[in-house]
Amino acid sequence: MFFNRKGYHSINSMIICDHEYRILAIDSKYGGAADDSFVWKHSAQRQFLEEQYNLNNLKNVWLLGDSGYPLEPWCLTPYRNPEEDSNRARFNEVHAKSRCIVERTIGIFKGRWKILSNDKRSRYRPEKIAKSGNVCAALHNVCIQFKDPSYCRYNVCENIETEVDIGNETHLTKIYQKIRDQIMLSLSNTI
Repeated sequence: MFFNRKGYHSINSMIICDHEYRILAIDSKYGGAADDSFVWKHSAQRQFLEEQYNLNNLKNVWLLGDSGYPLEPWCLTPYRNPEEDSNRARFNEVHAKSRCIVERTIGIFKGRWKILSNDKRSRYRPEKIAKSGNVCAALHNVCIQFKDPSYCRYNVCENIETEVDIGNETHLTKIYQKIRDQIMLSLSNTI
């Protein structure tokens, strides 16, 4: 359950952050063997967004997810294999630059709290690490709020390998693709 695709034991923590590196949500209840789309599918955050969307409360609110997440009306993912120099390719570039903030947030978060690093995790039970992650996220936000200068030195944006969601295309998927296409077209008109 905790043995991940990279060959070591871990917890798969889903993090949602804003543009100022604040962690808005963290879900650390699944082992490293769980892929991102599984964690997302079973998260309280996804359920909330789906409920709000169905109540017409969130029609123009999106999270940015990498290709490991499913395309949904509230979760925008990049296009698969866009043609070079196309609007879709430009959308993917803007999407990647915007989504890079989560990679920087994770870098800051793990750099600040050494208990979350690979060499320290093995000393504790998974339940304790998950609780520690939640506490560290709250303290991380306090550091951001009070402008702790130490977070500025972790300005990383790595290319992270992701598993591509190849879910079945449904009627709803076509609606989600239309939403993403509309955003892509509005971006291409402003670039």
